Amino acid sequence: MKIRAIELTNVRRFAGRKARIDQISDGITVLSEPNEFGKSTFFDALHALFFERHRGTKQAVKSLQPHSAGAPEVAIEIDLPQGWFRIEKRWLSRATARVLDAHGRILAQDDEAEAWIDQLLGNGLAGPTGLLWVRQGLLGLEPEGTTASDKNERERGLKTRRDLLSSVAGEIDTMTGGRRLDKVLSRVGHELGRLATSTQKPKAGGEWARAAEELASLRSRETELAAKAANLSESLARRSEINRQLRELNDQDAERARKDALTKAQDTQAQAIAHADRLSEAQKNLRLAHLTMTGTADEITRLEKLSLRLSAAEDDTRQATAKAAESAARAKDLAAADRAAAEQFELARNHAVSLRNRLAAAQRGQLAQSARLRCQQLEVTLGRAEELRREIEANRAFLALCKVTPERVQGVEAARELRDRLQAQIEAQSVHVSLRYEGASRVHDESGAAIEGVVQVTAARSFRLPGIGTMVIDPGRNSAETLAVKLADAETKLAAKLDDCGCSTIAEARQKLAEVERIERANQTCGAMLDQIAPEGLDQLRQEIAITEARATLSGTELEAPEEIEAVLEAATQVEDETRNLATEAHLRAIRAGEERAAGQSAQQAAARTLEDFQAEAGDVSELGNRLNALRAALVSQIAHHREAEAIAARLRDCAPDQETIGAALARARSVVEQANASRDRLRNEQATLNGSIGALADQGIEEELNEIRGRLEASIVREQRYATEVHALARLRTALEDARRSARDSYFAPVMRELTPLLALIHPDAELRIDDQSLLPAALTRMGQIETLDILSGGTREQIAILTRLAFARLLSRSGQPVPVILDDALVHSDDERIEAMFTALHRAARDQQVLVLTCRQRAFAALGGERAHAEITAI
Repeated sequence: MKIRAIELTNVRRFAGRKARIDQISDGITVLSEPNEFGKSTFFDALHALFFERHRGTKQAVKSLQPHSAGAPEVAIEIDLPQGWFRIEKRWLSRATARVLDAHGRILAQDDEAEAWIDQLLGNGLAGPTGLLWVRQGLLGLEPEGTTASDKNERERGLKTRRDLLSSVAGEIDTMTGGRRLDKVLSRVGHELGRLATSTQKPKAGGEWARAAEELASLRSRETELAAKAANLSESLARRSEINRQLRELNDQDAERARKDALTKAQDTQAQAIAHADRLSEAQKNLRLAHLTMTGTADEITRLEKLSLRLSAAEDDTRQATAKAAESAARAKDLAAADRAAAEQFELARNHAVSLRNRLAAAQRGQLAQSARLRCQQLEVTLGRAEELRREIEANRAFLALCKVTPERVQGVEAARELRDRLQAQIEAQSVHVSLRYEGASRVHDESGAAIEGVVQVTAARSFRLPGIGTMVIDPGRNSAETLAVKLADAETKLAAKLDDCGCSTIAEARQKLAEVERIERANQTCGAMLDQIAPEGLDQLRQEIAITEARATLSGTELEAPEEIEAVLEAATQVEDETRNLATEAHLRAIRAGEERAAGQSAQQAAARTLEDFQAEAGDVSELGNRLNALRAALVSQIAHHREAEAIAARLRDCAPDQETIGAALARARSVVEQANASRDRLRNEQATLNGSIGALADQGIEEELNEIRGRLEASIVREQRYATEVHALARLRTALEDARRSARDSYFAPVMRELTPLLALIHPDAELRIDDQSLLPAALTRMGQIETLDILSGGTREQIAILTRLAFARLLSRSGQPVPVILDDALVHSDDERIEAMFTALHRAARDQQVLVLTCRQRAFAALGGERAHAEITAI
């Protein structure tokens, strides 16, 4: 089948119009138009013609209807081996479908026409639901959604590809690649599905699951009964052990031995406590003797040290008194010298101050003279600054009143440019009539005025020709009248913008703008000069003049010359400095002498206070030796008493019993008695509990039921293993069948790979495609030994592989006697410049015996594709 023409009536953007593409060639035909032209509308219309019933109202049909409503119509003209045919469809209103022959005769209508189209398409491989048409934005080979429609479309595509490959692969399909193997695998899958899940686990509700559930139930019951039987046996053995232990605990000899051991341990502990009390008393006496002896020795040591310190304090007091008297005499002499030096310095300082005052008076006279000269200079500067300020203010006043600005002048020039452009357009679109007279007759216009020379005609005008009639001259363009209106508007805007500038002509506006710019530059210059001569402002300049004038009024005494006074002052200043230094040195010596006198007095007083403190501490100094002798005699007696107490405490400590060992023995004896009583009570309680549980289990007949359950369990294990073996065998069979089909994959896919390999080499040399056994579509690309699944490839590479695969299937269809066109709607949008040209070559290779229709908005890029160029003719209905 080859499409020769496509015709749309009242479809989407072609509302109320007819759009038709004619003369579609056998090879490549390109419809290259900009965006929003309607290329995808042609694509969707073709899809609806082949795959949407004429009575359909789905969204795909409603999307063809224009916003102004109405019934969309689509028709194509096709070339078949049987001849030329036209297929027409109309939807929504007066829906119909027709098939006509080359003579316009109706061959089929409505449902018969739909059946004719279905037979023409065969298995549906040609359209977007198959493999050969590429819709705008589609990168893959089949829909990837999860809707029921997407799933059904994938199933139909798989069946179509399998049928096509089976038809071209021949006998290879009999078992390993096609429908018979599918039936066997389906049967195996059904049997597996009846018994097991996809992971070969028992299927809920199936026979294997029921057998497994019964086996699990019997095993659980057997475990439960076995546990009860074991519990009964353990309870009987435990009761015998408890009876034995109770007999041992109730033995009278053992009970008497435990009580005797406890009494003996208690007596031993009482004796140990009494000995510990005697040892504690001895240790207390020893500590008291030690404290008494230590106190006496400390007091002897204190009195001996006090006697030595008392003698040293008496010597220190005598020495401090002598030094204090010496310091006082020296301080008195240096104080007199300090007063004499200060008097000499005061005389020299007064003489220097007098000379400085005379010098200051002479200098003030000189400063007053300098201030008068400075004041004259500042007044000149102030006059110049005020003149500049007045000029700046006058310029600012002019600028404030002037309406001309650069922006307004630019607006005027833009308005004039628009007016000139409109005048030029009117001139270009007008008709000029030139009249030259040879006789007395004249041509007149509508108003009766005679016309002579060259007349510009911008709109239809009538001219009266004497003796002939009326002649109408029409330039034939409506735009001249519109331009005249625009010209008048432009003249008005130009006048308004000139008025905004306060000017009547552009030259005047430019002249004023130049004057404004000159004045602005002058203002900048004046401002810079003003900043230079009065950087802090005129007020600051006036203030400086006032200060200078005040200084000029100071009339210092000018009787003496400052230079003469400075010479005398220099000598007086030298004398002043020398007397100052002598006075300072004398004063410092007097201060140090006073500090030494104060220190001597302080040392004398400190020595006297220390002596008084030691005398107070010693008490009666004359009795200090007697007190020391008495303390030494008492210490000898105290040492002997301490030794005696120490010997008594040592004897008691050496024979003291081990309290921890005695306490541990008592605790052990007491614990043995308590443990025996507690064990007797615990065993009696456990004995009563065991008697009750043994009686309850004995009444249930556990042993008989356990034997019965174990018999049923053996039969259930055999039945469950039989189902497991069947599932395992079916799974192995399915694996073997799938392995057999995969082993024949190369032969099965050889036809499509023969067509696809040379096309792929144009884009990716030395690359190989792997076909998936299940989907029969490319699944991975191998380049340089690296396997890459399609989902990780770039959008451009996936798009190229998808189109090349469609071209390969198209050639297979052609070889099987079902040639159908390949239609690409804005495809190859993700390919780079180099690969898009390789894809163009692949399209030409396929187009040698295949019709290819390309719809694209990329006019410049697809210019390199070549082929025939189609053009859509759009006419009103």
